[in-house]
Amino acid sequence: MENLIFGAFATLEGHREGDAANLGSDAYYRCIVVSLCSAKACNPDCDVALVTNAPVPQPYAGQLEAGGVKILQCPFEQFRVDAALEWSLAFYKLCALEWMVRTTNYRRLLLLDVDTYTQYPYTDLWREADEAVLLYQVPHAAGQPMAAAISRNYGALYGGEPVLTHFGGELICGSRQRLADFMDECADVYRTMNEKGLRPHEGDEFITCAAAYRSLLAGRPVRAANAYIFRYWVGARFYFAGTNYCNDPVCIFHLPGGKNRQLRVLYRWYTKKGAFPAREKVYRLCCFPAAHPPILRSIWVRILARL
Repeated sequence: MENLIFGAFATLEGHREGDAANLGSDAYYRCIVVSLCSAKACNPDCDVALVTNAPVPQPYAGQLEAGGVKILQCPFEQFRVDAALEWSLAFYKLCALEWMVRTTNYRRLLLLDVDTYTQYPYTDLWREADEAVLLYQVPHAAGQPMAAAISRNYGALYGGEPVLTHFGGELICGSRQRLADFMDECADVYRTMNEKGLRPHEGDEFITCAAAYRSLLAGRPVRAANAYIFRYWVGARFYFAGTNYCNDPVCIFHLPGGKNRQLRVLYRWYTKKGAFPAREKVYRLCCFPAAHPPILRSIWVRILARL
């Protein structure tokens, strides 16, 4: 097959992945099953794999294999940082991407976060992957604290006062050659970080943002993948969602706050029934907003407009 979709998951003593450190490995394995099996179900003509540095326990290994997902072993030898860094395990994604780009012959590759759910095929995403490296552009203004820190850290490494675009780490996609060039930039940023003793609290996203910025300076295209993936926050304390789940719909839902809620329920459904629920049921489960304006308020505005 020409295209590979894969997720990456590592375990390493003393290392963690941000606020999710206390969820335990079972929560991650449930997400992995949902993420990769839904991707395979929507893209049967693509290879799908989990890249990991540890044996996958049962029942998760069997569930992945039954869903058509390969399990590949890759040691965590590159892009390692101090265990004290909040997002130290997240750097394994870059290690896995480097390994897959250098050791496989797929024409196109897509690295996907494992707290995701796929609802549509990636047909158009693969078409764009031939043209550029695609990343999810986080809707953060330049002055937003995390975006500002990424720009500030880049300036500490390379000088000046640049303003970088904040790209998230939930999706990295491109042709094998474009990703090889991109990983060269990532490796250069990582080496410079080590030389200057910089340990950014923005985790692997700092490296990918810096690599994207340097790629653009070198004339290598980087595009926003927001037509294909969206980061939905559907918790009680922070709710950030749109109607692009069904209006001009994205292919992939990223649910970083749903590891132990929405994705857990989807895992239970999938392992019990052998298939994922209908899209409309998934939308309700994810607590997405109605895809139409409030009826009474709309009528009231029309009446006001005619007065």
